Amino acid sequence: MRFICDKSYEEDLKLYTEQVLKKSGLSQAAERETMSMADNPDAHSGKSRNGCGNVVAEKLYGDLVFYKKIIRQYPYRDAFDLYLRSARIKIDEEGKWTCNGDGYPLAFWSLGYYLFNYRSGTFLQKCEKIEAIEKMSLNERLAMALALSAACMEYINSAGAMNLIGRIMLEASQSQEVYDALSLVIKEDIEDRFFAGISLKTPVCNTPEDCVTISNEFFAAAAREGYVYACNNMAAGEAERIVKCAKAGEKVEDEMIDRYIGFLRRSADKYEPYAANRLGLFYLTGEIKSGEDKYVSREYVDFTRAKEYLKKATLYPDSNSAWAFYNLIKYFPKDYEADIELLNEHMDYIKRLNKEVYNIAIEL
Repeated sequence: MRFICDKSYEEDLKLYTEQVLKKSGLSQAAERETMSMADNPDAHSGKSRNGCGNVVAEKLYGDLVFYKKIIRQYPYRDAFDLYLRSARIKIDEEGKWTCNGDGYPLAFWSLGYYLFNYRSGTFLQKCEKIEAIEKMSLNERLAMALALSAACMEYINSAGAMNLIGRIMLEASQSQEVYDALSLVIKEDIEDRFFAGISLKTPVCNTPEDCVTISNEFFAAAAREGYVYACNNMAAGEAERIVKCAKAGEKVEDEMIDRYIGFLRRSADKYEPYAANRLGLFYLTGEIKSGEDKYVSREYVDFTRAKEYLKKATLYPDSNSAWAFYNLIKYFPKDYEADIELLNEHMDYIKRLNKEVYNIAIEL
Protein backbone atom coordinates (compact mmCIF):
# COMPACT_ATOMS: atom_id res chain seq x y z
CA MET A 1 0.00 0.00 0.00
CA ARG A 2 1.41 3.38 -1.05
CA PHE A 3 0.39 6.49 0.84
CA ILE A 4 0.67 9.56 -1.35
CA CYS A 5 0.02 13.27 -1.06
CA ASP A 6 -0.46 15.91 -3.76
CA LYS A 7 0.53 18.68 -1.30
CA SER A 8 -2.82 20.42 -1.55
CA TYR A 9 -2.78 20.35 2.25
CA GLU A 10 -0.41 23.33 2.08
CA GLU A 11 -3.31 25.54 1.04
CA ASP A 12 -5.45 24.09 3.84
CA LEU A 13 -2.64 24.86 6.29
CA LYS A 14 -2.51 28.43 5.01
CA LEU A 15 -6.28 28.80 5.40
CA TYR A 16 -6.22 27.35 8.91
CA THR A 17 -3.34 29.60 9.97
CA GLU A 18 -5.01 32.74 8.64
CA GLN A 19 -8.55 32.01 9.81
CA VAL A 20 -7.83 30.37 13.17
CA LEU A 21 -4.33 30.72 14.59
CA LYS A 22 -3.76 34.37 13.66
CA LYS A 23 -7.21 35.37 14.90
CA SER A 24 -7.76 33.17 17.94
CA GLY A 25 -4.41 31.62 18.94
CA LEU A 26 -4.91 28.55 21.14
CA SER A 27 -8.11 29.72 22.81
CA GLN A 28 -11.43 27.91 23.18
CA ALA A 29 -12.65 30.02 20.27
CA ALA A 30 -9.85 28.49 18.18
CA GLU A 31 -10.98 25.00 19.19
CA ARG A 32 -14.53 25.73 18.05
CA GLU A 33 -13.24 27.20 14.79
CA THR A 34 -11.13 24.06 14.31
CA MET A 35 -14.23 21.87 14.66
CA SER A 36 -16.13 24.08 12.24
CA MET A 37 -13.40 24.06 9.59
CA ALA A 38 -13.05 20.30 9.93
CA ASP A 39 -16.72 19.85 9.04
CA ASN A 40 -16.90 22.53 6.36
CA PRO A 41 -16.13 21.32 2.78
CA ASP A 42 -15.61 24.91 1.66
CA ALA A 43 -12.58 25.12 4.00
CA HIS A 44 -10.78 22.42 2.03
CA SER A 45 -8.89 23.21 -1.15
CA GLY A 46 -8.18 19.67 -2.31
CA LYS A 47 -9.18 18.08 -5.59
CA SER A 48 -11.95 15.92 -4.09
CA ARG A 49 -13.80 17.29 -1.08
CA ASN A 50 -16.41 14.49 -0.83
CA GLY A 51 -18.10 16.32 2.03
CA CYS A 52 -14.86 16.56 4.03
CA GLY A 53 -13.45 19.72 5.53
CA ASN A 54 -10.03 21.28 5.98
CA VAL A 55 -7.51 18.44 6.34
CA VAL A 56 -5.35 20.32 8.86
CA ALA A 57 -8.39 21.15 10.98
CA GLU A 58 -9.50 17.51 10.84
CA LYS A 59 -6.12 16.38 12.20
CA LEU A 60 -6.20 18.97 15.00
CA TYR A 61 -9.84 18.15 15.75
CA GLY A 62 -8.70 14.55 16.15
CA ASP A 63 -5.99 15.70 18.58
CA LEU A 64 -8.54 17.61 20.65
CA VAL A 65 -10.69 14.49 20.93
CA PHE A 66 -7.72 12.17 21.51
CA TYR A 67 -6.37 14.24 24.40
CA LYS A 68 -9.90 14.67 25.77
CA LYS A 69 -10.00 18.43 25.37
CA ILE A 70 -13.41 17.72 23.86
CA ILE A 71 -15.55 15.11 25.61
CA ARG A 72 -16.71 12.13 23.58
CA GLN A 73 -18.14 8.80 24.69
CA TYR A 74 -15.58 6.97 22.53
CA PRO A 75 -12.72 9.45 22.22
CA TYR A 76 -10.05 7.16 20.78
CA ARG A 77 -12.33 5.63 18.17
CA ASP A 78 -13.65 9.05 17.17
CA ALA A 79 -10.13 10.50 16.96
CA PHE A 80 -9.04 7.57 14.77
CA ASP A 81 -11.91 8.31 12.38
CA LEU A 82 -10.89 11.98 12.23
CA TYR A 83 -7.29 11.01 11.45
CA LEU A 84 -8.54 8.79 8.63
CA ARG A 85 -10.53 11.72 7.25
CA SER A 86 -7.53 14.04 7.50
CA ALA A 87 -5.29 11.50 5.74
CA ARG A 88 -8.02 10.91 3.12
CA ILE A 89 -7.76 7.19 3.79
CA LYS A 90 -10.68 4.79 3.70
CA ILE A 91 -10.82 1.23 5.01
CA ASP A 92 -13.35 -1.10 3.39
CA GLU A 93 -15.17 -3.99 5.06
CA GLU A 94 -12.45 -6.40 4.02
CA GLY A 95 -9.80 -4.26 5.70
CA LYS A 96 -8.28 -2.81 2.51
CA TRP A 97 -6.80 0.69 2.92
CA THR A 98 -7.08 3.18 0.04
CA CYS A 99 -5.55 6.66 -0.03
CA ASN A 100 -7.22 9.53 -1.92
CA GLY A 101 -3.99 11.53 -2.21
CA ASP A 102 -5.05 14.98 -1.02
CA GLY A 103 -4.76 14.40 2.73
CA TYR A 104 -2.53 15.77 5.46
CA PRO A 105 0.73 13.79 5.92
CA LEU A 106 0.87 14.35 9.68
CA ALA A 107 -2.31 12.28 9.91
CA PHE A 108 -0.35 9.39 8.37
CA TRP A 109 1.86 9.45 11.46
CA SER A 110 -1.14 9.67 13.82
CA LEU A 111 -2.62 6.55 12.23
CA GLY A 112 0.75 4.80 12.48
CA TYR A 113 0.87 5.71 16.16
CA TYR A 114 -2.50 4.03 16.64
CA LEU A 115 -1.44 0.87 14.84
CA PHE A 116 1.75 0.59 16.87
CA ASN A 117 0.32 1.37 20.30
CA TYR A 118 -3.20 -0.06 20.08
CA ARG A 119 -4.04 -1.98 23.28
CA SER A 120 -0.36 -2.14 24.20
CA GLY A 121 0.85 1.19 25.50
CA THR A 122 0.39 4.89 26.21
CA PHE A 123 -3.12 6.34 26.05
CA LEU A 124 -4.32 3.47 23.88
CA GLN A 125 -3.56 0.68 26.34
CA LYS A 126 -7.14 0.47 27.57
CA CYS A 127 -8.95 2.22 24.72
CA GLU A 128 -12.27 1.17 23.27
CA LYS A 129 -12.38 -1.41 20.48
CA ILE A 130 -11.54 -0.11 17.00
CA GLU A 131 -12.81 -2.68 14.49
CA ALA A 132 -10.46 -1.75 11.65
CA ILE A 133 -7.43 -2.36 13.86
CA GLU A 134 -8.89 -5.47 15.48
CA LYS A 135 -8.99 -7.15 12.05
CA MET A 136 -5.23 -6.73 11.60
CA SER A 137 -2.51 -9.00 12.99
CA LEU A 138 0.26 -7.37 15.02
CA ASN A 139 2.76 -7.73 12.20
CA GLU A 140 0.28 -6.28 9.70
CA ARG A 141 -0.17 -3.30 12.01
CA LEU A 142 3.59 -2.80 12.34
CA ALA A 143 4.11 -2.98 8.58
CA MET A 144 1.32 -0.51 7.92
CA ALA A 145 2.57 1.83 10.66
CA LEU A 146 6.06 1.78 9.16
CA ALA A 147 4.71 2.57 5.68
CA LEU A 148 2.58 5.41 7.05
CA SER A 149 5.47 6.92 8.99
CA ALA A 150 7.81 6.74 6.00
CA ALA A 151 5.13 8.39 3.85
CA CYS A 152 4.74 11.18 6.39
CA MET A 153 8.52 11.79 6.29
CA GLU A 154 8.39 12.09 2.51
CA TYR A 155 6.32 15.26 2.81
CA ILE A 156 6.76 16.65 6.35
CA ASN A 157 9.79 16.60 8.63
CA SER A 158 7.93 15.04 11.59
CA ALA A 159 9.89 14.16 14.74
CA GLY A 160 7.00 11.96 15.83
CA ALA A 161 7.26 9.94 12.62
CA MET A 162 11.03 9.67 13.04
CA ASN A 163 10.60 8.31 16.54
CA LEU A 164 7.93 5.85 15.42
CA ILE A 165 10.17 4.54 12.63
CA GLY A 166 12.88 4.08 15.25
CA ARG A 167 10.54 2.14 17.54
CA ILE A 168 9.26 -0.13 14.76
CA MET A 169 12.77 -0.84 13.49
CA LEU A 170 13.80 -1.67 17.06
CA GLU A 171 10.95 -4.20 17.19
CA ALA A 172 12.18 -5.70 13.91
CA SER A 173 15.71 -5.95 15.28
CA GLN A 174 14.54 -8.17 18.13
CA SER A 175 12.68 -10.82 16.14
CA GLN A 176 13.38 -12.62 12.87
CA GLU A 177 9.63 -13.17 12.47
CA VAL A 178 8.87 -9.46 12.78
CA TYR A 179 11.75 -8.57 10.47
CA ASP A 180 10.47 -11.00 7.83
CA ALA A 181 6.95 -9.54 8.11
CA LEU A 182 8.27 -6.00 7.64
CA SER A 183 11.00 -6.75 5.12
CA LEU A 184 9.00 -5.64 2.06
CA VAL A 185 8.19 -2.24 3.60
CA ILE A 186 11.77 -1.90 4.85
CA LYS A 187 13.11 -2.58 1.35
CA GLU A 188 10.67 -0.22 -0.36
CA ASP A 189 10.42 2.66 2.10
CA ILE A 190 13.32 2.65 4.58
CA GLU A 191 16.62 1.08 3.54
CA ASP A 192 19.18 2.70 1.23
CA ARG A 193 17.19 5.92 1.10
CA PHE A 194 18.06 9.58 1.60
CA PHE A 195 15.62 11.41 3.88
CA ALA A 196 16.36 14.95 2.73
CA GLY A 197 14.50 16.75 5.51
CA ILE A 198 16.87 15.36 8.14
CA SER A 199 19.90 14.71 5.90
CA LEU A 200 19.83 11.01 6.76
CA LYS A 201 21.03 8.29 4.38
CA THR A 202 19.95 4.87 5.62
CA PRO A 203 22.08 1.79 5.00
CA VAL A 204 21.02 -1.49 3.41
CA CYS A 205 19.04 -3.64 5.84
CA ASN A 206 19.41 -7.38 5.24
CA THR A 207 19.11 -8.76 8.78
CA PRO A 208 17.36 -7.92 12.06
CA GLU A 209 20.71 -6.73 13.40
CA ASP A 210 20.88 -4.12 10.63
CA CYS A 211 17.63 -2.65 11.96
CA VAL A 212 19.36 -1.53 15.15
CA THR A 213 21.55 0.96 13.31
CA ILE A 214 18.59 2.43 11.44
CA SER A 215 16.53 2.58 14.63
CA ASN A 216 19.25 4.50 16.45
CA GLU A 217 19.67 6.92 13.55
CA PHE A 218 15.97 7.80 13.57
CA PHE A 219 15.89 8.13 17.37
CA ALA A 220 18.90 10.45 17.15
CA ALA A 221 17.28 12.52 14.40
CA ALA A 222 14.08 12.91 16.41
CA ALA A 223 16.10 13.78 19.53
CA ARG A 224 17.93 16.50 17.58
CA GLU A 225 14.52 17.92 16.76
CA GLY A 226 13.83 18.03 20.51
CA TYR A 227 11.19 15.28 20.45
CA VAL A 228 10.99 14.28 24.10
CA TYR A 229 10.02 10.64 23.59
CA ALA A 230 12.96 10.10 21.25
CA CYS A 231 15.22 11.65 23.90
CA ASN A 232 13.76 9.15 26.39
CA ASN A 233 14.44 6.30 23.97
CA MET A 234 18.03 7.45 23.51
CA ALA A 235 18.47 7.67 27.29
CA ALA A 236 17.09 4.14 27.67
CA GLY A 237 19.52 2.86 25.05
CA GLU A 238 22.42 4.56 26.82
CA ALA A 239 21.30 3.09 30.16
CA GLU A 240 21.27 -0.38 28.60
CA ARG A 241 24.82 0.08 27.31
CA ILE A 242 26.02 1.36 30.69
CA VAL A 243 24.52 -1.56 32.60
CA LYS A 244 25.83 -4.13 30.11
CA CYS A 245 29.28 -2.58 30.29
CA ALA A 246 29.28 -2.72 34.10
CA LYS A 247 28.01 -6.33 34.17
CA ALA A 248 30.81 -7.34 31.80
CA GLY A 249 33.33 -5.88 34.25
CA GLU A 250 34.31 -3.10 31.86
CA LYS A 251 34.88 0.51 32.84
CA VAL A 252 31.86 2.80 32.48
CA GLU A 253 33.22 5.96 30.92
CA ASP A 254 32.08 9.37 32.13
CA GLU A 255 31.04 10.21 28.56
CA MET A 256 28.44 7.43 28.66
CA ILE A 257 26.88 8.79 31.84
CA ASP A 258 27.01 12.33 30.45
CA ARG A 259 25.11 11.18 27.35
CA TYR A 260 22.51 9.47 29.55
CA ILE A 261 22.07 12.65 31.59
CA GLY A 262 22.03 14.79 28.47
CA PHE A 263 19.22 12.89 26.77
CA LEU A 264 17.08 12.90 29.91
CA ARG A 265 17.76 16.59 30.45
CA ARG A 266 16.65 17.52 26.92
CA SER A 267 13.32 15.86 27.62
CA ALA A 268 13.00 16.96 31.27
CA ASP A 269 13.71 20.59 30.44
CA LYS A 270 10.64 20.45 28.19
CA TYR A 271 8.60 19.31 31.21
CA GLU A 272 8.22 15.68 30.16
CA PRO A 273 7.32 14.00 33.49
CA TYR A 274 8.90 10.57 32.97
CA ALA A 275 12.31 12.01 32.10
CA ALA A 276 12.21 14.68 34.81
CA ASN A 277 11.29 12.11 37.47
CA ARG A 278 13.95 9.66 36.23
CA LEU A 279 16.59 12.41 36.26
CA GLY A 280 15.51 13.49 39.72
CA LEU A 281 15.90 9.91 40.98
CA PHE A 282 19.33 9.68 39.36
CA TYR A 283 20.50 12.77 41.25
CA LEU A 284 18.99 11.32 44.45
CA THR A 285 20.58 7.88 44.27
CA GLY A 286 23.14 7.82 41.45
CA GLU A 287 21.31 4.81 39.99
CA ILE A 288 20.97 4.12 36.28
CA LYS A 289 18.43 1.35 35.66
CA SER A 290 17.88 -0.90 32.67
CA GLY A 291 15.29 -3.62 33.14
CA GLU A 292 15.97 -5.42 36.41
CA ASP A 293 19.62 -4.34 36.50
CA LYS A 294 21.27 -1.09 37.54
CA TYR A 295 24.57 0.76 37.76
CA VAL A 296 25.32 3.13 40.62
CA SER A 297 27.54 6.21 40.47
CA ARG A 298 27.27 8.06 43.78
CA GLU A 299 29.48 10.96 42.74
CA TYR A 300 26.55 12.35 40.73
CA VAL A 301 24.26 12.61 43.77
CA ASP A 302 22.99 16.19 44.11
CA PHE A 303 19.90 16.72 46.28
CA THR A 304 19.32 20.27 45.04
CA ARG A 305 19.18 19.14 41.42
CA ALA A 306 17.13 16.12 42.42
CA LYS A 307 14.41 18.27 43.96
CA GLU A 308 14.53 20.65 40.99
CA TYR A 309 13.78 17.89 38.50
CA LEU A 310 11.22 16.12 40.66
CA LYS A 311 9.32 19.39 40.91
CA LYS A 312 9.68 19.92 37.16
CA ALA A 313 8.05 16.51 36.64
CA THR A 314 4.87 17.87 38.27
CA LEU A 315 4.45 21.02 36.17
CA TYR A 316 2.83 19.39 33.13
CA PRO A 317 1.31 16.40 34.91
CA ASP A 318 0.49 12.93 33.69
CA SER A 319 0.51 9.55 35.43
CA ASN A 320 4.31 9.66 35.75
CA SER A 321 3.99 12.87 37.76
CA ALA A 322 2.40 10.83 40.54
CA TRP A 323 5.77 9.16 41.05
CA ALA A 324 7.45 12.56 41.23
CA PHE A 325 5.03 13.73 43.95
CA TYR A 326 5.62 10.41 45.74
CA ASN A 327 9.40 10.85 45.56
CA LEU A 328 9.19 14.41 46.85
CA ILE A 329 7.19 13.19 49.86
CA LYS A 330 9.47 10.20 50.43
CA TYR A 331 12.86 11.85 50.04
CA PHE A 332 12.10 15.37 51.27
CA PRO A 333 9.78 14.75 54.25
CA LYS A 334 10.86 17.90 56.10
CA ASP A 335 9.12 20.01 53.44
CA TYR A 336 5.82 18.49 54.55
CA GLU A 337 6.24 18.16 58.31
CA ALA A 338 5.18 21.76 58.95
CA ASP A 339 2.84 22.03 55.97
CA ILE A 340 0.02 19.47 56.17
CA GLU A 341 -1.95 21.36 53.51
CA LEU A 342 0.88 20.84 51.03
CA LEU A 343 1.03 17.14 51.91
CA ASN A 344 -2.72 16.76 51.42
CA GLU A 345 -2.56 18.66 48.13
CA HIS A 346 0.20 16.44 46.76
CA MET A 347 -1.50 13.26 47.96
CA ASP A 348 -4.65 14.43 46.18
CA TYR A 349 -2.66 14.91 42.97
CA ILE A 350 -1.23 11.40 43.31
CA LYS A 351 -4.70 9.93 43.79
CA ARG A 352 -6.06 11.67 40.71
CA LEU A 353 -3.07 10.92 38.49
CA ASN A 354 -2.26 7.32 39.39
CA LYS A 355 -4.24 5.28 41.92
CA GLU A 356 -1.59 2.53 42.01
CA VAL A 357 1.01 5.05 43.18
CA TYR A 358 -1.49 6.43 45.69
CA ASN A 359 -1.87 2.99 47.27
CA ILE A 360 1.90 2.95 47.77
CA ALA A 361 2.06 6.56 48.97
CA ILE A 362 -0.46 6.10 51.77
CA GLU A 363 1.97 3.62 53.36
CA LEU A 364 4.66 6.28 53.77
